[in-house]
Amino acid sequence: MGKTIVSWSPVHGQAATTSNVAALAAHFGLKYTHQSLITHTQLTHSTLETLFGKEMTTSRGFDSGIEALERLTKSNLLKADAVRDYTETVYKGRLDLLGGTQNQSLETPQLLEVLLSVTEDAYDLVWIDAHSGTRSNTSRRLLNKADIVIVNLPQNRYVLEQFFSGEGFPNELKEKEIIILISQYDKHVKPGIQKIKSKYSKKYPVFPVNYSSKFKDASNSFGITELFYRVTNSNKGLDMQDFIDSLAKVNKYIAKKLELEDTEEDDE
Repeated sequence: MGKTIVSWSPVHGQAATTSNVAALAAHFGLKYTHQSLITHTQLTHSTLETLFGKEMTTSRGFDSGIEALERLTKSNLLKADAVRDYTETVYKGRLDLLGGTQNQSLETPQLLEVLLSVTEDAYDLVWIDAHSGTRSNTSRRLLNKADIVIVNLPQNRYVLEQFFSGEGFPNELKEKEIIILISQYDKHVKPGIQKIKSKYSKKYPVFPVNYSSKFKDASNSFGITELFYRVTNSNKGLDMQDFIDSLAKVNKYIAKKLELEDTEEDDE
């Protein structure tokens, strides 16, 4: 049975929720031997696809992604071994992407739950980019269902105060395995990571995801697939090594919690 990691934030548009989960999944896919799937809860096209250079088209939507699996679901033909036929490859044998659709009528929580139950049987690890906030019933159900919830927060004192005071902390997280990520972290900006850990979060692990201009550029040009492949398979990524190291620490923690720590590949 595969494990589910849900990437979520209590705030909209401030915490790099999509880029964080894309970076973690890409790094994990290249460093660990398990097979992963990454998808999102928008069901329509999202930033996640463009980050990996997978542009949505009307014709592609019919043959792959959510729309294709939705047809199989209606016909009771959706099986775990068929899921990969309707995904797109990011890293062969390591990471696939289940894209959305332009058909707004497919956005139903019931369909999402069916798809997730099947994809968990098809993959060792399913990364999900969830809609921020708690207004979405789908997001709340995913927080309940997840094996690990990644809570993405900006390096912003007000947002941190709101979340850890309980105002932005949903009930669905109270008994969950949680990782707190401080997105686009800058060590020259206050509050620093040690201050955040000591003041706000003594119960949950807190990790910085260091800011990287190289990753930002690759995200803006929809080229993170190639970026991670080059950096992971060469010694020329030192100008973004702080960023890669921060991802490695998060993924090592995830792998340990999911009992996958012995599957990390040695660097050549």
